Amino acid sequence: MRYLWKNLTGVELEISSLCNAACPQCPRNVFGGKTVEDLPLTSYSYSEFIHCFPLEVLQHLKVFYLCGTYGDPMTAPDILPICEYIRDCNPNIKLGIHTNGGLRKSILYKNLAKIVNFIAFGIDGLEDTNHIYRRHVKFSTVIENATAFINEGGIAEWDFIVFRHNQHQVETARQVSKELGFNSFNVKKTSRFLNKSHVLVDSLDVLNKQGKKEYTLYPPTDTRYINNAMNAFANIDIPTYVMNTEITCFHMHANNLYIDMNGIVWPCAWLADRLYGVESSRTKDRQTLLNFMQMFTDKDMNCKYNSISNIVHGPWFEVLQDSWTNQYRMQRCGLQCGKINHIGEVNIDVSYKK
Repeated sequence: MRYLWKNLTGVELEISSLCNAACPQCPRNVFGGKTVEDLPLTSYSYSEFIHCFPLEVLQHLKVFYLCGTYGDPMTAPDILPICEYIRDCNPNIKLGIHTNGGLRKSILYKNLAKIVNFIAFGIDGLEDTNHIYRRHVKFSTVIENATAFINEGGIAEWDFIVFRHNQHQVETARQVSKELGFNSFNVKKTSRFLNKSHVLVDSLDVLNKQGKKEYTLYPPTDTRYINNAMNAFANIDIPTYVMNTEITCFHMHANNLYIDMNGIVWPCAWLADRLYGVESSRTKDRQTLLNFMQMFTDKDMNCKYNSISNIVHGPWFEVLQDSWTNQYRMQRCGLQCGKINHIGEVNIDVSYKK
């Protein structure tokens, strides 16, 4: 099976690599501290967006999500006119946004309520805990923006990543979400203590911008909130497994694509997050990807220079797909979409699976 444009129904777009937060397990920063130096800080302008996604592309799609591997979609200055354009081109498309909700004014959320199908707010705790992971995000601002969105008729979802420091608040937060009018409350069982080098760790030291330790993050201890995929990998030789397991690409079978902030078209965000980040930079996968990318021009990879359909059917995607079964296989593909368990499928945003 190969990627075919005619089969594709969904796109995840990293509309911006800017962010107000510094989540310690996000590849955009150094464990909660300074932003990684090589990360391009950019967002799609309205004109760039309509060039990459003309009418015929949006009419072909059923799902369009503005999400973040490195940034938060709400940092994009043109997010409102872009969403209006998407909706005008395809009134039936499922249009969603994933955000920490702690930025921009509430009027923007009110306006988006009339356009998007949902906004998923990443809120990992309550007022006394949300900032432990969502560093620099003010809880009261999140609730103000979410409430403005809900009161205007918007469908809001509360995504709660569980750690040891907030596991006691899950049910309280669930009740708060109901009282505020959230449409759903999604418990997310983290897989990020399996680090970018694919080593299971039992903690993560959180750093400030000077590189000094501030505190430590721990995975949940309550068995209800532990990602079962972690158990599957606890007792095997991970490096050997990922290089030998049969790969079934989750996103290809879900008929989805990921497009990053630079315009590069990828099968998924799990592969794209090999490019930047203090942990990703140490991996063999990153060098493999850089070697691949040196083989091609922007026209082969980037939707700012070529149509998405041409890229999907071109040599860039051919090399990526061939790597699943040859000596250039990347560990990331074996881990996320190998035979034992789809870590990504277990931990994927609930909204994306509906």
